[in-house]
Amino acid sequence: MTVVNVLNALMVPVIAGITTYIAYQQWRINKTRLDLDLYDRRLAIYKAVDAFYGGVVSEGTVKYPEVFQFRNSTAEAPFLFPAEIENHLKGVYEKAMRIAVLRERTYPASGQGGLPVGEERTKACEEESQLVLYLIQDARAESQKRFGKYLRLTPR
Repeated sequence: MTVVNVLNALMVPVIAGITTYIAYQQWRINKTRLDLDLYDRRLAIYKAVDAFYGGVVSEGTVKYPEVFQFRNSTAEAPFLFPAEIENHLKGVYEKAMRIAVLRERTYPASGQGGLPVGEERTKACEEESQLVLYLIQDARAESQKRFGKYLRLTPR
């Protein structure tokens, strides 16, 4: 066997290795490009969620218009994020809606008297307080953690 034959035999695996490496690099570039294309749309949803939490902090409660605005501004989430984010946002929406229901029962927007002072009103106010506290502490921290995975452009 001559040196030329040995070199010819080695060229096939070397070319295959180089081709594989180039294909892998192109895959990484395409994935990064997709992440960058999705980043702005994902960030807009996260900003809407964070603004919602900010409103809860400043108002100390949630009313129906804020809940509907939250739902509207996060409507694209199922198409841009995995089910993990969609389920998290669904939980936040449900808790926010419950707060709005309790707020409406105790302080109706119509101006009529809400629940009379007593045990039922106290329970409604306590439940509302617990849910608000959950949103501004636990849910906000959970949102930062969950969204962070999809908004980070550099690996950690």
